Amino acid sequence: MAALPGIAAVVAVLFTWVTVGQTKDEIRLAEHGQITSRFNVAVQNLGSKTLDVRLGGIYALQRIMQDSARDQPTIVAVLSAYVREHAPDPKGAHTGIGHRPSTDIQAAATVLATRDPDPDADAVVDLQSSDLRAVRLEHPRLGSANLAYSDLRFAVWSHADLSKAHIGHASLSGADLADSQLSEADLRGATLTGTRLMRSDLRKADLTGAELDDARLAEANLARADLTGADLVGADLSSANLAGANLTDADLTHANLAGANLAGANRTRTKFTTESDWSIPVPP
Repeated sequence: MAALPGIAAVVAVLFTWVTVGQTKDEIRLAEHGQITSRFNVAVQNLGSKTLDVRLGGIYALQRIMQDSARDQPTIVAVLSAYVREHAPDPKGAHTGIGHRPSTDIQAAATVLATRDPDPDADAVVDLQSSDLRAVRLEHPRLGSANLAYSDLRFAVWSHADLSKAHIGHASLSGADLADSQLSEADLRGATLTGTRLMRSDLRKADLTGAELDDARLAEANLARADLTGADLVGADLSSANLAGANLTDADLTHANLAGANLAGANRTRTKFTTESDWSIPVPP
């Protein structure tokens, strides 16, 4: 009899613990249900013919990413598909000057570029073959993104993180990528005519066959970059670091190499304006 109060207390504690656990589970299930409902409504809104409704869907998905990290990979895939489907590469278009991206494409690209990439898991921002002309992004975080064959002419993406991104055969003429991180990026066959890349990090980037004529690469870091067959005619490479770069068959005619570091660079069949360019002083 004397032990009964103690047993009752233990039973009460166990009952309370079970009840609290069940309550937490119910709350968690309710939250998941709410998020699922919000997600379904947001995706439905993306298919609306009304711009304001589509924008609401895009920003609703952004909020869900912030509230539920586990749903971020799915939302990254959905918004990437939205951009690809609603802004396909405009084959045959010859100019990006004066072009303005549609409001919803600008919004979707901004949401993807400003997200916290940590919860992405295996998700990849896949915007290949998309029309991203003149899209403006502030400090975009698009490392490992797939931008192959996309039209990025006159895009303004300064201070971008594009490390290990796939940008092969993309058109970036006139784009602003100054102060960006492009280390180990795949830029094979990309068109970078007149692209602003000052002070950008292109270490170990693959620029095989890229068109870089008139590109602005002053103070850029191209250490060990592969520039095999690259067109660098008239490019500004002043004070650029080309140490260990592969310049085989590259054309640097009329390029500005003042102060450039060519230590250890492979200059097999590289074209220079004058013979003196072959013996540019290497900075200490």
